[in-house]
Amino acid sequence: MNDKVFQIWQNKREQGFLRWLYKSTLGAVVFYIVFNTVFQYSSFTELGILAFFQSQLLNYALFTALMFFANSLLWLYRESSYKKEARRRNIL
Repeated sequence: MNDKVFQIWQNKREQGFLRWLYKSTLGAVVFYIVFNTVFQYSSFTELGILAFFQSQLLNYALFTALMFFANSLLWLYRESSYKKEARRRNIL
């Protein structure tokens, strides 16, 4: 882990797990919803935007759950790498 990545993760871990998890998952879900709407709404234009969102609701819920799980695993991996590097640098 280089110095820049080490410093960035040190700053992010100060936010805490739940705050980082919320922000990361929310960012991914908003990105997914926006681009899903932009690229797929044209096939639902005659039914309206509400019908489109209702048809995509299960996809949004599943994506949110998967991103929550994936970001949790990512946190554990990064935290493990950070602790290993901190021990190597004699910080912990």
